[in-house]
Amino acid sequence: MKITLLEVYSKESNIIYKDFAGGLGPGFSVGKSIFSKAIELAKKKGINLPIVTFGYLNSILSKNGHTVERKINEVPDSDLVLIHSSLCDYKLEIEMAKNIKQKTKARVGFIGPLSSYQPDLFLESADFIIKGEPEHVADRLSKDWPPDGIVESNDIEDLDELPFPNWDFFPVNKTSYSPSLSVSPVLPVLSSRGCAHKCNYCPYLILYKNWRVRSEENVLNEIEYLVERYKIKGFVFRDPTFTLPMERAQKIGEGLIKKKFQLKWACETRLDYLTIPLIDILYDSGLRVINVGIETANEEILKKSSRKFINIEHQEKIISYCDKKGINITAFYILGWPNDTMETIQQTLRYAKKLNTNVAGFTIYTPFPGTEAFEQFRDKFTTDDFSKFDAHHLIYKHDRFSADELYRIKENAFLSYYYRPKYLIKFLQRKLRR
Repeated sequence: MKITLLEVYSKESNIIYKDFAGGLGPGFSVGKSIFSKAIELAKKKGINLPIVTFGYLNSILSKNGHTVERKINEVPDSDLVLIHSSLCDYKLEIEMAKNIKQKTKARVGFIGPLSSYQPDLFLESADFIIKGEPEHVADRLSKDWPPDGIVESNDIEDLDELPFPNWDFFPVNKTSYSPSLSVSPVLPVLSSRGCAHKCNYCPYLILYKNWRVRSEENVLNEIEYLVERYKIKGFVFRDPTFTLPMERAQKIGEGLIKKKFQLKWACETRLDYLTIPLIDILYDSGLRVINVGIETANEEILKKSSRKFINIEHQEKIISYCDKKGINITAFYILGWPNDTMETIQQTLRYAKKLNTNVAGFTIYTPFPGTEAFEQFRDKFTTDDFSKFDAHHLIYKHDRFSADELYRIKENAFLSYYYRPKYLIKFLQRKLRR
């Protein structure tokens, strides 16, 4: 059977990477000024990574004798089409599904957290929705089992049993994760699924409801496979908290050192799952970028969102140490929390500038569909257009800010962060240090 894994993008899409926000695929926007557009352009041109799920599906389906291809914005000539659903482009994805149904005999289905949570939105235009982790039912896909309607797919309990992703259909030599990593090719690695924490706004809990980790041996074997098969120079751990548990992260770091791969890599985690001894080991293994969610400088705001607050002194200590080691930190901040005031927003912006990380990202508080916060905000939403749930639009009625006010605040946050002398000097120092 010929199967197409399809990605759909609109020309106006501000999306960077469909796997952002746990696979929801929100967007990226700074503002309307020429200085804002320069930041957007640098961000969009820097990241080119494949969708992790597509790599796993390609591996499973190919081993089962299917012919698998990856297409972008094309009506394919195949027996079955799987479309990755996303927030920013869901309308175009639905239109593409209808178009395929009209022009071909292919069966069309959707995968991803958005269609898993909101299957009725997509089902009218498709034959089926795989609800849950699609790898679980991938073995069953065949002409003898044509999926229909909502197909429940359970969690993969033992992640070590999954085959390694097959990236043969992706232009690996064009992959990148710059400016954070200056090497290429770079591929993603998912060493765990879900998250051990239960922040009520977190999109990582939508598709991967239960937290599971792969063994360090299995992770190291995948990296070795990527080195041998695709000649990678770097990789990105796509876990939301890679260094949890810290003992496993340490063993992976020690294994990378022992294998002498000489790779540069990035990960995402929480700062309270980092210690100086662990950082030393991970740096020696090639760690050069850590993505962290600071979110806000106000402890009370985080508590009301079920997020554990990280001690300020520890945050500053770890970030300062990483900077001295030559590990770049990307810090993410959220503006427009339900309890945000101008004072708390300014508190967060001052703190961001004090930390002065290599990259800082500012988004607007968004109760993503499928999260606990989404259910809490149902009566406050000002739109039902999911393309606006992109973390850069205000989609609920805020008690203190209008949408235009928050957009100006967010744009000013970016501009006042990146176009200040203290940041520019530090940026150049980091560049020269590489």
